[in-house]
Amino acid sequence: MQHPQNFPRRRRYKLHSLEQQEALLPFVRFCPGRTYAHYWQMPMPSKDAPADAAYGRECAAHLLQWLKDNREYVGKGLLSRVARDIDFDDRDGRGQWMGFFNYLEIIMLLGADRVRVYRHVDSQHQIYLALGQRFNLEARFRRIRLRNR
Repeated sequence: MQHPQNFPRRRRYKLHSLEQQEALLPFVRFCPGRTYAHYWQMPMPSKDAPADAAYGRECAAHLLQWLKDNREYVGKGLLSRVARDIDFDDRDGRGQWMGFFNYLEIIMLLGADRVRVYRHVDSQHQIYLALGQRFNLEARFRRIRLRNR
């Protein structure tokens, strides 16, 4: 397939360390003066809006492949770190982040078409409620054990 600009090399993302895995994403970089990765380091936008949107879509595909390869980290805030680092006021970079999020919306719809959304979210609510109850119960037993020493 011919692309108007060079896309990042497509790859799989399964490595031993979470930090190594995330740093392989084409839009994640470690920047001087920052103790944690910057999750939206994109090439300079071009004057070609369709090419910028295509690059954003390609980066979204990399994120999706990362999630598929690292299922144990899904729901742990990677997308929120990306959104935190995007400068939404940067008019020149708008095509990149619009392409990125628009493609994620398309893939979310494909997934949502395959589940009963409200039933699924109800099950997630139950899981998190149970996890909270488990945490509280375990904390209570830790306090009892500490008192009995």
